[in-house]
Amino acid sequence: MGTYTGCIIEESLKDKTILDEFNILETREDDGVSYIVEIEDSKVEKILPKLKQSMVDEPIWYIDLKNYDYHYIIFNDKIFKVDRDYPEQYEETKEYGLKRGILEEYLPNASWAK
Repeated sequence: MGTYTGCIIEESLKDKTILDEFNILETREDDGVSYIVEIEDSKVEKILPKLKQSMVDEPIWYIDLKNYDYHYIIFNDKIFKVDRDYPEQYEETKEYGLKRGILEEYLPNASWAK
């Protein structure tokens, strides 16, 4: 069975109990606390709405989860599913993040494709 991996920044969460749904692979403490997480492929569709609801309203953050084929980018009000075989699909996510005030260098882009 495959897994999705991703990064969750603690500050992006209003409900940190969502972390209990993940296997935490690594905890990093730089400017804040971030978690490198994984979850089974079979559980990812169920966790996405919960993850979105667990996020703070302001400031705007996103959480990403990816496997070899797909990349989910989760904002507090929208979820994008990108097929990693099609780098151009990252453009909509990038434009959305820019409109929400996230700096371009922090947004997913075509370089994150396969």
